[in-house]
Amino acid sequence: MSKNYQDDFNHIVVPEEQVDMVIQKAVNKGKRRLIIKKRIMVSMSVALLCVCILGSGFVSTSVARVLVNIPFVGSVFEREKFVWSGLENVDGEDITKLDDLQITDHGVTVAIREAYYDQSGFTVGYVVSGAELSDETVFHANFYYNGQGISGGGGASYEKISDKLYVGLTQFHPGPEFSFPDSIDLEVILADDMEKINKSPYRFKIPLLRSNADAKTKELPVMKAADNGERTLLLKKIVFTPVSTVVDYEYTHPLGDREEDGGDNYDVKLINGSGIELNPGSFSRHGSMNEEKLVDACRVNFPAINEPAGNMAFELLLPENQSIRVDFEIK
Repeated sequence: MSKNYQDDFNHIVVPEEQVDMVIQKAVNKGKRRLIIKKRIMVSMSVALLCVCILGSGFVSTSVARVLVNIPFVGSVFEREKFVWSGLENVDGEDITKLDDLQITDHGVTVAIREAYYDQSGFTVGYVVSGAELSDETVFHANFYYNGQGISGGGGASYEKISDKLYVGLTQFHPGPEFSFPDSIDLEVILADDMEKINKSPYRFKIPLLRSNADAKTKELPVMKAADNGERTLLLKKIVFTPVSTVVDYEYTHPLGDREEDGGDNYDVKLINGSGIELNPGSFSRHGSMNEEKLVDACRVNFPAINEPAGNMAFELLLPENQSIRVDFEIK
């Protein structure tokens, strides 16, 4: 596995029977695509590894403890390595800073330093000290709420500071079935082996508010449909947050559209008010049956649009040069 990665598969939640297959594909092939095209990371809307592992043991900021001195000063969020996250658009007052949230086990300390929450999801910045930097000791994150795993997609990256010190950033976008509460006690488990996530000692609980971010967020209900005969695209809404543009849509299509690995055979794009095409980031879906067709409730994240305005479009790019497009206006 490359040590310099942006797109990571540590956030993907998949059916339990597919865990080994997914991990093997992600590690051995280093693909940016798991289910939908090469540019999009996907998670299935089912719970994974969340049964009977979250009953206790989470560390929060209110617990007094002896802290290990970690030789890192400054902001994880402001590292140049993590500019892909969109955090440059976030005001400092909207970031939750955590100076005493750390756990040490067998000489390795993991400390969460910063967290951010808005209607696109969560971003967590952390420091790992005492571990030799290798593929085996790169920490990955899983996210939970009220003891249940949150399905979704996202990205991660880390930066080596010294032989036994590195910083990491994980950004997670929940799927369409997740309802964002105004405040949340976010449960985070970090582990260097995702197959042993239920045994990881690095369990944190982070209280987060999104009220400040909400003041800088714009939601646009669209509810506009288009079709090409057999397939229908319903664009439901778009949410513009400081770090991401979130598109919720519903796609109804024949069963035969599914690929052998359970993936979809289409891509998506968002065209902003200046006519610029934006590439998708994370993608999640929750599927159901309607007679002989599949109805997928989908959520896809694009880069942030700071001042959305004008005529925009969302488009599904189908095989054989077909497409379905919905145009809409931001007033």
